[in-house]
Amino acid sequence: MYLISLYFDEGTNKKIQLYMEQIAQRTGNMAMIDGKVPPHITLSAFDMAEEEKAIAGFTAMEQEFEKGQIFWCSVGMFLPHTIYLSPVLNAYQKLSESVFSKIRYLEEVRIQIRYQPFSWFPHTTLGKRLNQAEMREAFVVMQNQFAPFTGEAVEIGLARTNPYRDLCKIKLK
Repeated sequence: MYLISLYFDEGTNKKIQLYMEQIAQRTGNMAMIDGKVPPHITLSAFDMAEEEKAIAGFTAMEQEFEKGQIFWCSVGMFLPHTIYLSPVLNAYQKLSESVFSKIRYLEEVRIQIRYQPFSWFPHTTLGKRLNQAEMREAFVVMQNQFAPFTGEAVEIGLARTNPYRDLCKIKLK
């Protein structure tokens, strides 16, 4: 599977990475840390047979992307195993629709349903594959640490999953 994701400024990365590390330390669940998953918001997830075509399709969209502000306002969960930060949906995040409108025309692409218009739920994962006890502990960490904050998207990238591997990144202007 391929992911197109937003990546953040250094200060935002440090803040989110600290949350991820505190959750991992408190729960003992190292899925995000061991997987070397950087702080991000995924805009699209899709399958394609040829990596070269995925990279070419992504880089062809380079002019579509620009920097933007993101305001994380809440902590949430995808039951039963994932805790995340939830941003306020703003005009900048319509970028997911723009990405979808370009990706869908690539040859032999299969876009995951959760990343299609009106199905996408923006989030920044802090912990995944958590059991019930770990989820409770993760929420304790976030209850004690979280306050709403703003960050800036400064890069967009194409990556592979399982294991996570960056293929291409573009600095946003």
